Amino acid sequence: MRIEGIVISCYRFDVELARICVASIRYWYPHVSIWLLKDHQYGDFSTTEIEQYWNVQVYPTCRKKLGWGGGKLEVLTELPARRFLFLDSDTAFSGRVFEHLESFDENMIVENKDYVAVGEVESQFFSLDGIQQLDPTFQFPGIGFNTGQFVATTGLITKEDLDGFLDWQTLTLKHPEVFKMGEQGLLNYVVLRKLQQGELTLRREPLVVWPGAAHRANHIQVADLTSDSKHLQVIHWAGLRWGKTPDEMLRSDILLYFERIYYDRIPLGAWLRKWRRARFQINRELVTPLKTLAKKALSRFR
Repeated sequence: MRIEGIVISCYRFDVELARICVASIRYWYPHVSIWLLKDHQYGDFSTTEIEQYWNVQVYPTCRKKLGWGGGKLEVLTELPARRFLFLDSDTAFSGRVFEHLESFDENMIVENKDYVAVGEVESQFFSLDGIQQLDPTFQFPGIGFNTGQFVATTGLITKEDLDGFLDWQTLTLKHPEVFKMGEQGLLNYVVLRKLQQGELTLRREPLVVWPGAAHRANHIQVADLTSDSKHLQVIHWAGLRWGKTPDEMLRSDILLYFERIYYDRIPLGAWLRKWRRARFQINRELVTPLKTLAKKALSRFR
């Protein structure tokens, strides 16, 4: 089934990875529609450069502050129905993922990792006891999915499905003690409940690789990233980025490969890339520690 385009969630502190994500998609798909779902919760940021040089648009939203995953929930409940691939910014294509996903007709396509086997349901999705208190009819099927990459048709989940669980004015969870990881726990619950009720179809595919465990990403090498790459996975650096530059992250070779491709298209790109890296490191190693010391000194003075 045709996928209309890709929606990439991003905010002020991960726009660097959003550039890499876009470059990885454009490497194989020069013309597929890409939208940036921008969250200004932590401040405004510019994506003009990405839009201008990489043929990307900003997804139109009625508000600027979307919260942790709240923007995805808004897009998912929109009509008319459109089929999107939703991505977090800390992802990259390893090959021609799009055609592979378009070969399936299920309402949603998600990863197939077994979170139950490793005991991560309570930390990644929701409290099972808490869910039973909120919805005694819910039967957990023993599966779940990371929402950093999935295909879905909008309008299949409605605002009414989320009423009682999400504050639509602030896009915040009403039961954060039950639902975990921003929108991830709530979306898993709603999808699995609708699956239980026969209101949607779900396909679980091995579409994600996580570099956090080395053996899970070792099969993908930079030399493989050619026009006819054999890989059909999204690489997701979930939980591996905070406070690091791309060259300090696991499988930095892949990140730096697509980062170079990104800056090759930008005027004075090589210089700009070095300047942004230096500015990040100065802020991390000098400015931020000084601000922290200043706040502590001010609090003692008061």
